Amino acid sequence: MSSLPDTPQRWSAFFDVDGTLISIKSMFSFLDYLVEHLPSSATARLHTYRQTLQRMIADEQPREAINRFYYSIYAGLDVAWVQQLGRDWYAEVRLRGGLFFQRMLDEIRWHQQQGASTVLVSGSFEALLAPLAEELGISDVIAAPLETRDGLYTGQLTGLPTIGQGKADGVRAFTRQHHLQPGHCYAYGDDLSDIPMLESVGHPCMVNPDAQVRGICQQRNWNIIEAA
Repeated sequence: MSSLPDTPQRWSAFFDVDGTLISIKSMFSFLDYLVEHLPSSATARLHTYRQTLQRMIADEQPREAINRFYYSIYAGLDVAWVQQLGRDWYAEVRLRGGLFFQRMLDEIRWHQQQGASTVLVSGSFEALLAPLAEELGISDVIAAPLETRDGLYTGQLTGLPTIGQGKADGVRAFTRQHHLQPGHCYAYGDDLSDIPMLESVGHPCMVNPDAQVRGICQQRNWNIIEAA
């Protein structure tokens, strides 16, 4: 378990979601669920979209670019409808079991018991993260900034994707807003792209890192968590 900061001041713990807290990729899991509920008139558009998305992934384009394109499929969809669909999806994946890494649930509970705020930081979006946050007693979420207009998604983001530098910016903005010292805060990630976020706090933790990321953690003396 994590150690207490060397200060009596309050801190926050920032948790990446996919691959850090849960065992699935929420955006892509939900995409399959969404496809089942889209009207048949969207079939042609969806086919082109998925071909492009798969090509971007195969070409190893930057995760930020993939994230931006991912949300283009939501253009014109009703926000309230997608939010309800997100709750239905979440209920389904929870029933399957094995969604959470138990060790990371323990980390969240530990921080909460110490009186710290826990925050989800993800390139996923509010419709998927809200039911997860509610179950875990987490009130703050830093997620993809989807643009809406007249109750509909536009398919665009209003700022940086919450990936890489976008995550770090979100964490810094949160600490400023809540008058926290970043050096007293914790951050948990699992991917190379999470490094900017981890660099922005005093207590960085990597979860199940691959060989490359593990080497970086060892060089920097960062905490490594083996979660299952």
